[in-house]
Amino acid sequence: FDLNTFQFIKHDILQTCNVIWYHCFVSKSENGQGQEMMKINQEKIKQNFEMLLFCYRTGLSIEYDEDNNTFQFQKLFVCDDIAPFYQYAYVHVNDTILFFGGSNYPTISKSVHKYSIREIKWMKFKNSLPSPLRDCVAILSEDNTYVHIIGGENGNNTPMSTHMKTKVSEWLSEEEMKKVIDFKLENEGDEEEEEEEYGEKEGEKDSSNETAVATKKDVKVKY
Repeated sequence: FDLNTFQFIKHDILQTCNVIWYHCFVSKSENGQGQEMMKINQEKIKQNFEMLLFCYRTGLSIEYDEDNNTFQFQKLFVCDDIAPFYQYAYVHVNDTILFFGGSNYPTISKSVHKYSIREIKWMKFKNSLPSPLRDCVAILSEDNTYVHIIGGENGNNTPMSTHMKTKVSEWLSEEEMKKVIDFKLENEGDEEEEEEEYGEKEGEKDSSNETAVATKKDVKVKY
């Protein structure tokens, strides 16, 4: 869908027998843009957008080729522990997706699962949520160190107005956390460079204004 023209430019059918709703849908790239750019012959730039979708037993890697306007689908393995569920909360941290809770009526889960995009592996944690939860939302903090789990319904289908906060480090390995820290430092470095560049531009403007004022004062008006 083109947001500039508000028109469909391509549509396709998902390769699954399941109903897809309340699903996990994330960009595959670590920077969240889902965009891989490759130079071809130093002239043309090819853009591929890669996404991952999970719902029930369906796992799909979806690649959109912008140049050829085509979709490609690849099936992904979904472990038996999470396969019956949907309506889970999820967050994407670097090359890892964390899943919290979920529903398979009348069962509501309080389990926490992890999917490694790079290793294509699933893991179910021994630790879990304090209570069963579905229809909730998980949000990653700006510095990628905390996950906030908000709202949802409990095992009695009662709407919850809770806000849980958990450390990302509790669910990721040391190697995975190192990537989070490296990514954080990289972003901070980019922000500092942008601030320095902005400061230099502002300094140039101020200097230019001062020069203009000084020049104006030096000019003698003759009638």
